[in-house]
Amino acid sequence: MTRSIRILGALLSIAVIAVGIMWWTTPASYPFGAADRVTVSLTHLLEHDVTGPMTVAAGLVGLAVIVGPGPLVRAGAVAELLFFGVVLSDAGIMSVAAYGVAILGPVALLGVVVVAAVRGKWSGLVDVATLAVLAVADTVTGFGALSLVGRYMGNITRDFASYGGRLGWTLANAVACAVWTVIAAKAFRTGEPSRWIRPESAVRWGRVATIGAAMCPLPYALYRLTWLTPWPTDSGVTGPLAADTRLQGLLLAFAALGGAVLTLGLISRWGEVFPRWVPIVHGRTVPVRLPVIAGGTVAGICCLASPGLVIDSVVRGQPVALLLWPYPLWGVLLAGAVLAYWLRRRADHVRP
Repeated sequence: MTRSIRILGALLSIAVIAVGIMWWTTPASYPFGAADRVTVSLTHLLEHDVTGPMTVAAGLVGLAVIVGPGPLVRAGAVAELLFFGVVLSDAGIMSVAAYGVAILGPVALLGVVVVAAVRGKWSGLVDVATLAVLAVADTVTGFGALSLVGRYMGNITRDFASYGGRLGWTLANAVACAVWTVIAAKAFRTGEPSRWIRPESAVRWGRVATIGAAMCPLPYALYRLTWLTPWPTDSGVTGPLAADTRLQGLLLAFAALGGAVLTLGLISRWGEVFPRWVPIVHGRTVPVRLPVIAGGTVAGICCLASPGLVIDSVVRGQPVALLLWPYPLWGVLLAGAVLAYWLRRRADHVRP
């Protein structure tokens, strides 16, 4: 293991010890427990006098193992992953990701249209002119298209502001889990590769994993699309929702559907070469790291959201939630699909 990785693990462990001491000695600083607004987590059942010492212990273990020999690092990395991936994880990470995609997706699409117009691709100038007409119509006639988007963005901003501090701890835990994932991957990268990770085997089981992973977000997409009907599938809600809420449901459904389509790209030709409808880079080879990093990130988010969802569904007696949000299955299948894609593409690059 490289010196930089060991230093990173040591710095992370020191930070974890400091946070654990703060939680242990200052109850008001503890963001979890029974008072936590995010209930889809194991820490919702644990108070500061339990989680604080556990966090200090996790930091001390991290410091001890990161300077040790390979077997000790491997065992310690697994223990740290279990702590950050199960004890401190919560489903809030999936909310951050889903709303981030729902917000940035339309912005990215608009950016593609503008860039295409500037470079003379498609009939982008017509699209930009249409947006300008909509803006004028919204201002002069009160059509409401842009006002609707403004109300939607206002809702999202208020939600993030309300949960801002709590979501910060969610992201911090995700970063710690990602660091230990890298350390574990480095520590276990030894020995002769098994037969199942050979490219010819990865093609077979990778296709099954990819199709299964692509199906996992579909129940959530259908759930959100019901917000466009007079019968939204949301507890305590009767009748049609407000227009800005329906837009929110539509964008979240599109984010889920987009995830399913992109997942299928792991076994499709356009997952290796950018298709013709993609401006600027069409026809070029898709960098291997792009789908691997993006898909691996989503798989990690699903895995982090899984323990909290399972615990919450059991505590509330609503196992149907696992059918609507199949994060445990989704995370495993997507991780397998990404791994198979990487094994296959890597073999293509090194093949003479």
